[in-house]
Amino acid sequence: MHNVNGAVDFLILYPAAMWYGDIAPQPVKNSVRSFANNLGEPINAINALLQGDPEQAAASLQRFIVNSTIGLLGFNDVATEFGIPYRDEDFGQTLAHYGVGAGPYIVLPLFGPSNLRDTTGLVTDYLMNPFTYGADNSDKVAAAYYGGMVAGAVDSRYRNNENLEQLKQTSLDYYAALRSLYRQHRNSVIRNGGPVMNDDPNNAMNASFDFDDQDAPAGDK
Repeated sequence: MHNVNGAVDFLILYPAAMWYGDIAPQPVKNSVRSFANNLGEPINAINALLQGDPEQAAASLQRFIVNSTIGLLGFNDVATEFGIPYRDEDFGQTLAHYGVGAGPYIVLPLFGPSNLRDTTGLVTDYLMNPFTYGADNSDKVAAAYYGGMVAGAVDSRYRNNENLEQLKQTSLDYYAALRSLYRQHRNSVIRNGGPVMNDDPNNAMNASFDFDDQDAPAGDK
C-alpha cells in the first residue's frame, strides 16, 4: 500500500500540489487552508468537549461561527485575528487522551500513515461531522465539503513538500522514516505541544519533527 500511495502521489497529488503552488497567489492559499480548517471546526469542538476541555470546545465553536459569517464561509480566518487560535482535535487524540494505545502501524489507501487508533478516529470523525449528513442532503454542501477536503489535501501536500523531499533524499528507508515521523507528529498533537512526559514509552519518537508550517515555503506561515 505504501508503494501504491507513492505512485498516486507521484502521478496525481505531487503535480497538483506543485501546480497549485505555482499559480495560486498567497492570499488564495491562505483562503484554501482557512476554508479546509473551518470544515473541521465542528469536529474539533466535539473532540475537545469529549476530552474534558470545554474552553477549547467553545473556542473551536466560536472560530466556526466567526469564520463562517464574518470570514465569508471560512475563506478568511478572522477568528485568529480576533485572538482565537486554531487547534486541531480529532477522535484519535480523544482515544489517546483516555489512554488508548496507538496499536499497529497502518498505511491507508490515499490517506497514508496511520495506526489502528487513528484509523478508528478517522472513521468516527467522519460519522460525527455534521457536514457528512449535510452533504447527503444537499449537492452544494457536498461540493463544499468534499471539495474542501480535496483542496485541503493539495494545500497540505504543497506545504509539506520540502520536508517530504528532504526525507526521501536523506533516509535509507523512506517507509521506516515516514512511519517514525508520523508517530512523532501524532505524539506532538496529542500533547497539544506540551512537554514530553518522562514516563512516556514513546519518548524516543518524540524528538523533533512535526508536519507543521515550520518549514513551509516563505510566506505560507
